[in-house]
Amino acid sequence: MANAIMDFIEENYKDLLTFAIRLNGNWTDGEDVLQTVAAKICAKQDELGDLAHGKSYLMTCIRNATFNLKRTKARQRVAGVDFEKLMEVLPDSKSKREFEIVEWIDSLEQHLNCYDEESRKAFIAYYVDQEPLEQVAASMGLSKRQTTKKFESMRMYLKRHSKHLFVQLNVLLSM
Repeated sequence: MANAIMDFIEENYKDLLTFAIRLNGNWTDGEDVLQTVAAKICAKQDELGDLAHGKSYLMTCIRNATFNLKRTKARQRVAGVDFEKLMEVLPDSKSKREFEIVEWIDSLEQHLNCYDEESRKAFIAYYVDQEPLEQVAASMGLSKRQTTKKFESMRMYLKRHSKHLFVQLNVLLSM
């Protein structure tokens, strides 16, 4: 069976490569995708059986492999840019922890976006920056009791909609 698949790829190599190059926009990526597909198909040769519609099947595999390659490259670009920005901002290893806190705060703000900005800022000031409850309540124009109730509601919202943030918040509170 391995020979049948490899023979089919060899017979249609030019057409398959042209298709892969057209999808990827360059020769190198087109060749990489075609080689990846060929390797995967050879690894699964026992499962495939007869390739009655081999060309269509291979073209679909090439299309899917192209999508995967483009997604991978996009993630690498984003990660590379983030890392470069991080290195500009972080002069030492101590700052890494600060960066993680900034990311965590951004995540908190996004998950609590159904609350007004003032409440989100106060919540973060109290739980992350550890500002006194009296000061946070005064900044919101609420009593300590009202602020505590509001924060309890926000914590329960996190518990329902973002379990991992709720757990992180509890760990932070225990410190």
